[in-house]
Amino acid sequence: MDVYKTEEEQVEAIKKWWNENGKSIIVGIVVGITAIFGWRGYEARTATEAKAASILYEQLILASRKGDKENMREISDDIIRDFGSSTYAIFSKLMLAKLESESSNFESAEEHLKSILNDSTRDEFKHIARLRLVRVLMANNKLEDAIKLVTSVNTGQFFTHYEELRGDILVKQGNKKEAAQAYQNALSNTLNSEESESMLQMKLDDLGRI
Repeated sequence: MDVYKTEEEQVEAIKKWWNENGKSIIVGIVVGITAIFGWRGYEARTATEAKAASILYEQLILASRKGDKENMREISDDIIRDFGSSTYAIFSKLMLAKLESESSNFESAEEHLKSILNDSTRDEFKHIARLRLVRVLMANNKLEDAIKLVTSVNTGQFFTHYEELRGDILVKQGNKKEAAQAYQNALSNTLNSEESESMLQMKLDDLGRI
């Protein structure tokens, strides 16, 4: 079951930005630290680690395109173990979580996503991990746990995604009235795409048929 639909573009945008800017950021950090503290060995070591992580991640992408699940797991584990604080590790965990959820290994998927929530310092990654975790919990029929994750959250630019998911959970719980309100809240967001608005309207219309 594919439990990822609404925030995939957010991940792709972050990946694209990282691919275009990640290496220059790393170099900038290295140069700045070296200039201030004079850590001559730090630049070479950091650059070497960044290159190694980048090579592994490229191998992971290639394995993903080939559908080589065994290699995907092995490479992801290597990245997470050796470069656990890097952005590449976060992408690897997201990929592993998707892989496990599609194989109905929901508990393993939960672990990877919760790891991002616990360890990441960047809000956008936390939101993406939380939204994906909600879908995994729904797929595993853990509705009470799922509703807690979309309640009392500072949603920021992910408002529509949270409200749509809240509506989905409420539908599964049989609460049509609150589900309709959640979908309406999501529709009221002026940042919605035409495709997103169409999907939300369809869900609202479907409620009238239940």
